[in-house]
Amino acid sequence: MTFAYLPVDFKFVALSTGKLQFSAFDSGQPRQEFAQAFAFISALTQQDANTAIIDIRLIHDQRKDLAAIPRRGRLFDIWPEIIAWQALGYGCFVAINAMDGIGREIANVTTIRCQAIDLDNLSAQQNYERATQFNPAPSFAVQSSPGRWHVYWITTPHNDRDKFTLLQRKLRAVFDSDRTIIDPSRVLRLPGTLHLKEKPHLITCWSLAGYGMPIDPGFLEIALAGVNVIDGSGGRHPLGEPSLSAPSKQWASEALRHADPNAMDRGEWISFSSAWKQAAWLHGDPDGIRDEWLQWCAQYTIGNGNDVAENLKAWASVRNTEIGWNSLLNKLPSLKASFHLGRPAQQSPNTPPMPHEQQQSIPVPTGEILTDSEQREWFKGCYFVTSRGQILTRDGFMNATQFNGAYGGKKFIVDSVGKSTDEPWKAATRSTLWQIQKVHHTRFLPTRPHGELIIDALGRLGINTYKPASIDARPGDISPFLNHLCAMIPDENDRNIILDYCAHNIKFPGFKIPWAPLIQSTEGIGKNLFKLIMQHGLGENYVHQPKTKELLESGTKFNAWMREKLFIIADEIKTDDKRDLVETLKPIISEERSEIQGKGADQAMEDNFANWLFFSNHKDAIPISKNGRRYAVFFSALQSLDDLIRRGMNDSYFKHLFDWIKADGAAYVVYWLQQRAIERGAIPMRAPDTTSKPEALQEGQNDIAKTIQRMIDDEQNGFRHGWANSVAVERDWTKYRPGRTTPRQQDIGKAIADLGYRKVDRAGRAYFQDHPEKRAVLWFKGDRNVKPSDYPVDQGYGDPTHQPSNVVPFRPTNG
Repeated sequence: MTFAYLPVDFKFVALSTGKLQFSAFDSGQPRQEFAQAFAFISALTQQDANTAIIDIRLIHDQRKDLAAIPRRGRLFDIWPEIIAWQALGYGCFVAINAMDGIGREIANVTTIRCQAIDLDNLSAQQNYERATQFNPAPSFAVQSSPGRWHVYWITTPHNDRDKFTLLQRKLRAVFDSDRTIIDPSRVLRLPGTLHLKEKPHLITCWSLAGYGMPIDPGFLEIALAGVNVIDGSGGRHPLGEPSLSAPSKQWASEALRHADPNAMDRGEWISFSSAWKQAAWLHGDPDGIRDEWLQWCAQYTIGNGNDVAENLKAWASVRNTEIGWNSLLNKLPSLKASFHLGRPAQQSPNTPPMPHEQQQSIPVPTGEILTDSEQREWFKGCYFVTSRGQILTRDGFMNATQFNGAYGGKKFIVDSVGKSTDEPWKAATRSTLWQIQKVHHTRFLPTRPHGELIIDALGRLGINTYKPASIDARPGDISPFLNHLCAMIPDENDRNIILDYCAHNIKFPGFKIPWAPLIQSTEGIGKNLFKLIMQHGLGENYVHQPKTKELLESGTKFNAWMREKLFIIADEIKTDDKRDLVETLKPIISEERSEIQGKGADQAMEDNFANWLFFSNHKDAIPISKNGRRYAVFFSALQSLDDLIRRGMNDSYFKHLFDWIKADGAAYVVYWLQQRAIERGAIPMRAPDTTSKPEALQEGQNDIAKTIQRMIDDEQNGFRHGWANSVAVERDWTKYRPGRTTPRQQDIGKAIADLGYRKVDRAGRAYFQDHPEKRAVLWFKGDRNVKPSDYPVDQGYGDPTHQPSNVVPFRPTNG
């Protein structure tokens, strides 16, 4: 046998009970030993370790948040890298069977070359001694850490994976070994490397009686023929297998209290979590079981700490297992001792079941003092939201005072020695036995299930707070509503735009429509009709009407009222010169994420699925442009008190209308809108044109545009025959707007463009009639193909080559 790299400080040690063993001279801190790894690979592969191809995985011994690192090659090629990764805390594991180099699954196993058991429980020493006396004799042993052993039987090569699994299951039954070592793709620790989970420990190997004599697996089958296990590929069971279940919910919770995720490597964490999920599955609802496990995972503090996204990914991957309660007992000696001593207090069989009626928001366990298990029921459905510093309950958000008032009246045990508190907030957030699920933020996603936990791009955990409202919708006569709407909006196409908008909101809550209707009319036409219908169709809590003064004065700076809303109705809108409000409203109307800020709180980007409906008594309420896409404007036919009187809309009419809508009418209209033939997304993505748009464009002109229009109407210099002149606006501004500041040229240009003019070019020179010093930017409105030289002729300035100028010609002087 040739050793490629044999460090000079290694020596052979002959053993009286085995063929070979390697050790290093004592140098204090343990170091890796290449000779141990070389001997192991030779014995495992039955090949020259200089040329044998092996598959290893480097897995961090303390930080389960770090991904495993796979490597494939010859031992002496990858040994330096093994040493380097071990310096960073990674343990080294080797595939015990030959792999194809493509993947790490059972399907990638090409050759079965051994059977192996992992002895890691309280009886490991006795089981190891029994295994050394077994017939057929095992080939060699590995000490992975103090008190833990791996025992190998080298077999003649074969590729029957099912046979391997069946023999593994029988061996583990005989020797009480780790239940997870059953599939042929398994990896175990490589001798010669260090176990770094706690105090560094050199993993060693030595020969046993069967060393050098591979056995036919048939001999193992004969020896284990009397061991009864379920045949098949591992005997995996779907979640909820009674034979793998914990005796009770209390015992499943007790298992978590005996386990420390910081003391587990990644493989142990996955194995424990799989066993616990199976053991707990029959003892609660899936979300509650998951949340309890996530709370246990949150104790992990090594490295980058707890990775919620990784936790949820691992949890979702466990769909069936072969391990469960008995595996937890074997993994946790303290749990096993407690179980056999019957330590955890069991719930009295006479205790009434926990109430779960939907109308009862808080369960009422009997007794004055609540254990941690009872607290799980008492605080069920509660989440601490760190970004708000509040607890989300089934009745909404609560601060400490509110939470203590709603959930108080009991004493809560908060530590293992029985200390109690009468403050629910303290028990729910600071108990050392159990705490409610903690999330970073909330989401408001009407298309996702209520209470769904969602990971954002930064790995932070959020919870969906949207809960569908219970809607009362019934068929009935809706003629009072339709007659009123026809009086308000006589044009059928306009009415259909409004009805489609309302129906789409009711049928598909949470679908963001990037535009909003604006209905203008005289006062007192029954605008609240729409508010009552939308509240009835979406849920009163999801419809909001902000105070007009607050909206106009503060804009949307303090807009916490927008949070978790589906529909917002703004009445008495008139922006006048508050153009900044119009700009601020644009992204709020069209974007699904917006900045939300309450007074005394920081801004935060939150979900914004609210759609808007505006009402106003003023036709110039919100200025729109020709190409505007956010507002569909409807001028009602009801523009005065006389219009109302002519249609019989007196006090008696409105009393009858609102009595009807509040009694059954809203339910009738909502049902009718729910049946309206409109599919999800089948609505314009920009504001549709209405019969009122041309007039709205004119009414919505800003102060500058209106002033320029007056100059055009008066045919001032620079504004004749389809032309508009930017510097002429400056010339005449104080005449038309005395005492008002002259606007900037860029604002003048925008106003001229809003009037429908197109920019031609800058004038070739300054014209005294327009402005004695400045060259104007020229604009034109019409079908003619004009050029700047046409401008002075159209204005009546005469021949542009003989116009007076403010430039004094140079005249030579005598002398």
